[in-house]
Amino acid sequence: MKTAIIIDSACGVKDLSKYKDTFLVPLLILREDGTSLKDDENFTEEQFNNLNGKELLRTSQSITGEMLNKWDELLKDYDQVICLLISKGLSGQFNTFKMFANNEENGYKGKVHIIDNNGVSILIKRQLEEVRYLLDKGLEPIEVCQKIENKYENIKGYIIPKSLEQLVRGGRVTKAAASLAKILKITPILSYTGIIDKEDKTRTFKKAIENSLDKIIKNETDDYVIDIAYSDCSIELLEEIKKIVIQKNLKIGLVEKLPFVIICHTGAETFAFFATKVNKF
Repeated sequence: MKTAIIIDSACGVKDLSKYKDTFLVPLLILREDGTSLKDDENFTEEQFNNLNGKELLRTSQSITGEMLNKWDELLKDYDQVICLLISKGLSGQFNTFKMFANNEENGYKGKVHIIDNNGVSILIKRQLEEVRYLLDKGLEPIEVCQKIENKYENIKGYIIPKSLEQLVRGGRVTKAAASLAKILKITPILSYTGIIDKEDKTRTFKKAIENSLDKIIKNETDDYVIDIAYSDCSIELLEEIKKIVIQKNLKIGLVEKLPFVIICHTGAETFAFFATKVNKF
């Protein structure tokens, strides 16, 4: 059986040359003037940084027609399609395309699978690798989807924004709260479980990193690596973060930049940590 994989740009992977039978249907980035940009391989980091420095950017789901056209195109050459999309807790993307995939009249039911993956950023990249791994082992697409859903059903990671500026710009944190946090040197720790929520707070950014890693150590068992996702920061800061992870006797897995559609909301110098048991189900 020949199976294609579709990701959206919440994965952060734009160069698909290393990923067999994998295709990108981008999310949209919305500008202040109401126009939209496809977050695809042609949208560069330089372009994004230039816009993000000047405007309050927002995000939107993939164009419905573009996704459905991609399904139609792929089903001419592939038997089935697996979709790894941004978490249903962050976007309506999952529910929209799950509805289309379950509709018997359009011919997608049983052929297009939308994984309930709780995924974003580096999580989806891991899932992409794992889907490929399982397919290469000979598992049927429906079995692959079930294994990914089971593995990530109770995923928990931690997000630490060094600055609250972007969250203030997006209305997620008030200016007064951000000013008070700055004066008191309070750094929030956010949890990620498919949705983003408040977890804890500390007096320094370094302590927030350490506390997040301690929470992972306390909650995880068996062998795992720490995957790190980050937004624009200095090389020195990134190396400092890696050093903290190593000092906790943890092994570093993937280290990747956050996708543009996430940086729109979190801003620069944001770090996310996930414990990953590689290819273990």
